[in-house]
Amino acid sequence: MKTERKQMKQRMDEELEPICFSAQEQVIRQTHPQAFGARLSALWNREIEISPGPLGALSVVILVTVLVIRPLQTGQPNHPGPQPPAHRELIEAGGNTYWKDIYEQAVKRHED
Repeated sequence: MKTERKQMKQRMDEELEPICFSAQEQVIRQTHPQAFGARLSALWNREIEISPGPLGALSVVILVTVLVIRPLQTGQPNHPGPQPPAHRELIEAGGNTYWKDIYEQAVKRHED
């Protein structure tokens, strides 16, 4: 068994002898960038992978900040919705029919 392995190893070495890996330095520079510019270039070229865990956590923090904390600081709700349909009134202006509260808001914005 050992002699068979040795023969196989020797034959493989003979076949691979003309093949020489010459770009070792270039591969090491790409896989282990030293300078900040090289790291930024590697990130830009998507050679560095960012795991989804930290990326997802960062997304959740940003989402919570935008949707929950900022509206609480301003004291205004996210979307001040129109009045419930039972209390809304239809009006006619310029040949068109509008909800009164939406029409008044539009007129107020247009006047300002």
